[in-house]
Amino acid sequence: MVKTVTVCHIQPDFAEYLDTGVGEEFYINLDESLNHIKEYRVKCRDDSLFQELSRNLYGTELDGKKFRFCTKESDYADIVSDRWTCIDVNDQSATLYALGDAEGNIRVFNSIPTLQQEILSAHLDEITTLRFFPSGQVVLSGSTDMRLKIWSLVDGTNPRTFEGHKAQITDTCMIGRGRNFVSSSLDGTLKLWETGSGLAVHTFHRKENSSDGVNTMNLISENTKDQDALSHNLEFGTAGKRIIAGHESGVITLHDLFTKKQTLQLPSTFMCSCNTLTRNPSNNDQFYAGYQNGGLAQWDLRKPEQPLDQAYINEGIPINRLYYRSNGLYVSSGVDTALKLDLDEKKGTIHCENPTFLVVNDSQVAQFAAAPRSGGVIAVGNWGLCSSYNC
Repeated sequence: MVKTVTVCHIQPDFAEYLDTGVGEEFYINLDESLNHIKEYRVKCRDDSLFQELSRNLYGTELDGKKFRFCTKESDYADIVSDRWTCIDVNDQSATLYALGDAEGNIRVFNSIPTLQQEILSAHLDEITTLRFFPSGQVVLSGSTDMRLKIWSLVDGTNPRTFEGHKAQITDTCMIGRGRNFVSSSLDGTLKLWETGSGLAVHTFHRKENSSDGVNTMNLISENTKDQDALSHNLEFGTAGKRIIAGHESGVITLHDLFTKKQTLQLPSTFMCSCNTLTRNPSNNDQFYAGYQNGGLAQWDLRKPEQPLDQAYINEGIPINRLYYRSNGLYVSSGVDTALKLDLDEKKGTIHCENPTFLVVNDSQVAQFAAAPRSGGVIAVGNWGLCSSYNC
């Protein structure tokens, strides 16, 4: 049985009403279906209906269902763009945020935040993925222009460009210290690159359909005996590394980076595109997938026949992005909904009964990243959204 998460939207400035008492009431809209919305009016001082649970966290019960709302912990007002499309965070010697936008620009900020590097027109079109190299001094970018580029954050130069994909880049992941990385594309391929030479070491694709576009991927890293002794030409640390790839068909494939074999294929459980994947880095068996029709699935690679658990978030509205953080599943849904669902990984269940909605002011969240030194996240998206939440 597929569970259902009922979606709520709250008046974005409701917390100001509660703090000041200005205004008599605010609204909460309960999305009972795609075509039916039920509106509630909450009086500011009605503690019986609406309660402050903790700093930035509020709770209510509507039609016998419990809901929580999380307001912004911090709002990075100085980080401005019309539409942020991706973010990565490096927290080694100092905290740095790399953000890409829909115009092909990259901006890097510190934690104050102060602009550290601005790379305008880094790509011809939208930046779809950004990854810091472990040093924090170099960043990898990918775009709808089908190119991948390395950028020095010291002087803003572009020492290397990687070409070979025939459709937009959708995702990237670093291998170890970054001497190799993997990219995915809507052309149906995953490419393993060697950073120094700029060469594509190997190209992976789904065995059953080589043109089945890849929307998303995730790296699984396992300890391997004598891992350093295992090597191929132009490969460094690929032993014990696997890639999960989510395809436009909805199929999910598993590829071994060292042996170059596709080792598993999971079925298209919702019969629509798998848009996004995420996993707990400390659990190599389970992961979460989000689909075009609003479906969520929790998978276990040891039981690939069917998901451990399934849920809908307003069935019919696409899941844009998933992100695992502190035993919670952060979800971007449709054009204006972001929420957190609690998880029970031991039982393999997604808790849908008491969701926490992030107050994102009607923005569509493009991507989440871990907020440094806290258990929360940073969300970026359109209308200049760049805010942290700690639920």
